[in-house]
Amino acid sequence: MKKMLTVLMILVALCGCTGEKKEEATENRTADTSALTIVTPTGAPVLAFYDQIGNDNYTRVAAEAISALWTGDASPDILVVDLTSGIKAIANGASYKLGAIITFGNFYLASTGNDENETMDADDAIVLFGNENMLPSRIWHYLFGEAYDDSLIYEGNAQMAAAALASGKASDGNDVDYVFLAQPALFASLKKNENAKLYMDIQEEYKKKSGLDMIQAALFINERVDQETAAAFLKEREAAISAVIDDPQLALESLSVYKDEEAVAQYGFNPAVVVNVMKQKNALGINAMGLGFKKAADIKDDIDTFLGVFNVEKTGEEIYFK
Repeated sequence: MKKMLTVLMILVALCGCTGEKKEEATENRTADTSALTIVTPTGAPVLAFYDQIGNDNYTRVAAEAISALWTGDASPDILVVDLTSGIKAIANGASYKLGAIITFGNFYLASTGNDENETMDADDAIVLFGNENMLPSRIWHYLFGEAYDDSLIYEGNAQMAAAALASGKASDGNDVDYVFLAQPALFASLKKNENAKLYMDIQEEYKKKSGLDMIQAALFINERVDQETAAAFLKEREAAISAVIDDPQLALESLSVYKDEEAVAQYGFNPAVVVNVMKQKNALGINAMGLGFKKAADIKDDIDTFLGVFNVEKTGEEIYFK
């Protein structure tokens, strides 16, 4: 009888140890994020994924192609897009959660050198890119209202606006005085026009008026991704972004997979130019590309204020990844 009791006590102890080991293994297990499919637009958001260039699950597309990816079999696990587009997609039924903000503004106003008094006046020709409903115009009108409307010239895209700054002329051949442009296109254009110079940091003006940071690219997580994996992915992105902000050379090393024109086609920018821009600071003291990382749930007030510029209603707690 005593022997049986002894055996039972040993078995109980062994079971307890096994349970403890299982719990310990579970706690120490790291979620595998390598299989997650990722899609970002070309341009600044690529910098947040510089270390994923060799990842076959990471795809870069033109910004206008993203609208077709919110639903269906092609919808990725991770999707990066401008904040307003993502919020509207969720409102229309897209099964995604807002995870993080990864760019915080890279807009600037530059002078072409044509304005004799070097002060922006209501009769100066001012170039914006896109159209009246796009982000540059919305931000412009939030800051300045309708005071300059008679002088605004809309070029179809950022490349056309960059050409206007480089040449001092709009696509119709008329002289222009100021150009609203994003980095890194601004950096390249300033190099091409010796009379051009930075006139205004739009992030600073937005901060003065709203009291908050500007928000641009947002990272959305498909609801099919489990909590543990999604949380691990966000931590990885935060660490990777922090590292490249501290050492922009990391981006150049990773992005060197593609060279010259192929690099521009793949990324939407010249990596060497972007690294130079990353080394610069804007008026708010962050890198001139606006690259950063903030968990969206932590800055809901900033997000709602920014959406208000577009007359978009405040976000509900349910759309955030917690």
